[in-house]
Amino acid sequence: MEPAGLNAFVQRLPEHQGRYSYEKGERKFDEDYVTTFQANKKAWRFFQAQPPGYQRTATWWVMSAKKEETRLKRLAILVADSEHGRRITAVTGKTGR
Repeated sequence: MEPAGLNAFVQRLPEHQGRYSYEKGERKFDEDYVTTFQANKKAWRFFQAQPPGYQRTATWWVMSAKKEETRLKRLAILVADSEHGRRITAVTGKTGR
């Protein structure tokens, strides 16, 4: 690394650390969320059949919400879309329901 880069690294601010999703590590569903999701067997099977990258991103999308109300709303969207064999638009960016 060049001296300017090393200097910038040394002077970084702690409050600016961990702001991006890739810096926060993997998120997992809380046990209650898994139980709710598994109650809809068709949706759970579809979700489990998806690639790990989609599962990680969809799980992060649900669990990264700050409010419990928003997490539950996102989980409901994920379960409903999974039941219909669709990936969520928040992850795919595709519309066309």
